[in-house]
Amino acid sequence: MKIKKIGWTTFLITTDQISVLIEPLKLKEEGLNIPKTQADVCIFTGCPKEKYDDKVQPDRREKMMEICTPGEYEVGGLMIRRGLDDDFYIIDDKNLRTVYMGGVQKDFDPEKAKHLGDVDALIIPVGDGENFMSYDTLEKVVSNIDPAILIPCAYKEEGKKSTELKTRDEFVKYFGYANAKEEGFVNLARKRVEEDQKSVEVIFLK
Repeated sequence: MKIKKIGWTTFLITTDQISVLIEPLKLKEEGLNIPKTQADVCIFTGCPKEKYDDKVQPDRREKMMEICTPGEYEVGGLMIRRGLDDDFYIIDDKNLRTVYMGGVQKDFDPEKAKHLGDVDALIIPVGDGENFMSYDTLEKVVSNIDPAILIPCAYKEEGKKSTELKTRDEFVKYFGYANAKEEGFVNLARKRVEEDQKSVEVIFLK
């Protein structure tokens, strides 16, 4: 499972069989352009009211599949799940698990982040502000999930409209992630941490 950042809270997940684009319209809401992308599945926290198929074309399937409601969806070897009262997605590729929380609300209950199993990658907004969870809530969520890899998104440097957000440096300093790194993508097959590694690995995708 390869995770690549398109921008803001938009990500592209690819495997040998399928590609999944997450929240492409969030780019537009933030005043950013949607790049031309190929994907077999598009995931949304809320069902889209705008067209986006002029920018996003099917990859390996004839027709693109759209997911925006709770349920379980098995497609191309992936299991994509969203609980009935949840605004986050769990994406499983065999024994690899990614949790996407880019669309969670500011009043998100950290208790919902418990019992999610072994999470290899957590994608989550770290800018605080009016639309995203506070640092206090974020700390509880990360503690409850205890991911191997934390992939931050939605912080001040990225947005054009959300100027009240905290910066990447503020996030790193507050949580003490001194070893945070920057990479072009994350390949979970190669990024599995050893069982005896206790600290989360923070990777900013560029």
